[in-house]
Parts: sequence; C-alpha cells; structure tokens
Amino acid sequence: MHSPPRSRFYSNGSSIPAGGAVWPTAIYWTNVEVGTPAKSFPVAIDSGSGDLDIGGLNCDGCITTPPNVAYDHSSSSTSSPVFPFKFSNTYQTCDLSDPTAPCTISGNLYKDQVSLAGLGPVQVTLGSIQRQTTNFDQFKEIDGVMGFTMGGKKNVFAQLVENGKCDNVWAMCMSEGSKSNGTITIGGVDERLAVDGKVPYVSDVGLGFHSVRVNSLDLAGSVGASIEVGASAILDTGTNVLLLPSKVMAQLKEAMCADTTLSQCATLWGSGACASLTPEEVEAYPVLSLQLSDEVTLKMNSTDYLLLGSPQAKSAGQYCLGIRDGGSAGGSGFIIGDTTMRNYYLVFDLANKQIGWGDVNKDNCGSI
Repeated sequence: MHSPPRSRFYSNGSSIPAGGAVWPTAIYWTNVEVGTPAKSFPVAIDSGSGDLDIGGLNCDGCITTPPNVAYDHSSSSTSSPVFPFKFSNTYQTCDLSDPTAPCTISGNLYKDQVSLAGLGPVQVTLGSIQRQTTNFDQFKEIDGVMGFTMGGKKNVFAQLVENGKCDNVWAMCMSEGSKSNGTITIGGVDERLAVDGKVPYVSDVGLGFHSVRVNSLDLAGSVGASIEVGASAILDTGTNVLLLPSKVMAQLKEAMCADTTLSQCATLWGSGACASLTPEEVEAYPVLSLQLSDEVTLKMNSTDYLLLGSPQAKSAGQYCLGIRDGGSAGGSGFIIGDTTMRNYYLVFDLANKQIGWGDVNKDNCGSI
C-alpha cells in the first residue's frame, strides 16, 4: 500500500534503503509504490534522466526474477492510458563494455498513483516497458528506472514537490550497511548520513543535467601531477564509473603511467584491459582528486578506480579500470558516477541550485 514514511527525520523528509552496487548491478536502486492497490517496484535511482519506467506485463527482454514485478495496468483502478500512448527512451552508460553505446526501452504510457519513501501518492505519467534491448546491462537485475532530472514537473520527485509532499531537495549515499547498500533521502538532508552532519556545497552549473565545475584533476604521492580541466561534469547516479573527456583521459593516462613503478599501468590505461594485481600493487596507485572549489575536493583512492568484480574481467582476481573515455556520452563525455559519489553523502538541493558533498557516515549509511 502507499505507506507512510519509514524513517522520518523531520516534518516532511524521509530516508529509506537503497540497494545495488558498482558491480554487478552497476546501479543503485530503491522501491517505488505504484497503482491502486499499490505494488512495490524496484527502480534505478537516476539523476541523469526524468522518467519513471517499470517492467510491464509480457515485456520482451525484461527481467522477471524477484524483486522485479510486472506492471499490469488493468489491475490498478487508478491507471489510465495517456497521450501519446507510446514511449521510447534511449540511454548511454548502460552497456558496460561500451559507455557510449545506446540502450533502448519502449512501451506504453499510463497515468497512475505513485508514492516514494512513504510520500504521496501523486499522479505520475509512467512507462510500462514492453521491449528492451539485450545490451542494457544495468537492467539485468533490476528492471526499471526513476529519473530525478528533466521532464518538467512530470517526474515522481517533481510531482511530490509540486503537490507539497516534500521540500525540493533529495540526497543519497552508497555504502554497505546493516540493512542495505545505501540510503536515499527524499525531501531534505539527513544529517545522520554525513560525518559530523557537515555538508559543504558547490553551485549546480548544469543546464538540463545537474553538473559541477571541475577545476583540475590532481594525482598525489610520487606522481604529483596536476591536470587543468576547467569543465563541467554531469552528476549521474545511473552511471557506475567515472567518464572523462578524451583529451583529459589521455592526459591522465600520460601522467599516471609516467611513474614506471606502477604495475600494469600500460595495460590498464592503454588498452583498457583488466589485469591481475596484488593488494600492495593496487595500494601503490595514487589518490586522484577532483578539485571543485577551495572548500570541496572529491577524492578517489586507488580502490575506487581499480575495481574487482567487473564483468569485463577474465578471472576473479583481475582489476579493471573504473575510469573510462567518455567519448560523446552526455554530450561532453564528462560524467561523475557512483565510484566517485560513494565516498560522499550527495545532496541535490534543487531549491537553491547547489550540490552538497558531505563525507559519508559509514556507520549510518545503509543502516537506516
């Protein structure tokens, strides 16, 4: 049913569990309640799109294993077809072997009652997926997506705000806890999820997408290199790795592999192949910092960008590079994804057009 908030931290905010991981799901997800009577559907949390799309009954290519549920519009008393009656959405960063390859879902459009984090219900236009391309790797465990960006006032979160159900701010953290692999906050900032409750902010400079300006990429330790960037990076919770513009990627490769003591650097950064490394060899790789402002620097340890468990690995012990050439993805090829975000409690303060980066409180994230 459309239940009340499960972890209310003040009058109109709610924090609930988020599942998922960088591998193998390559997304983080939560549950949304749809229809009358309401049913719970798992959906990817996507700051880079604007629609609510869930697997439909008799879908060609959709995943039907739990916790996935097929949406049957005829079983909901509040469902009705809506113009233009059909949809087709194409995404990038969904094919794990090629971040720029397109993946497509299509199907029928309906209006129905939707609740999120116990806030609602509100009427939302949603897509009932009827067809899905086979290369949609991120939809091979959780089949559905809930966008928080674009789409005017039609997306779920925008409708909650428009109807006075919550404030115009949402946030999430990605860290394994006692209950789940993360926590999403709807309608506020949950200070329990940031170290000492502190969340510093930078401006949201995006048009269409939420974005932050990256001044430089800095490599610590013996490498000691700094690469001037001066470009905006899209914030996409639906992308699992860090994507860099081709020019910046080439500069970072050159700077990284200038240190000849780094094992398998040419293999990882040159050909994009995965490589077997010892924990000591992984630790030898430098901390990578994205300088956003004097107050906010995003840090990635070697274990944030050298990743075990990738489906691209040829053996269980291989590490794969979690930084890829973004090509034309998102237009600029510059996308900050989950491997960077998971060190932070990321706040999308839409009311004030700013993005917060609080050091994640690992004792609470995933345990609320």
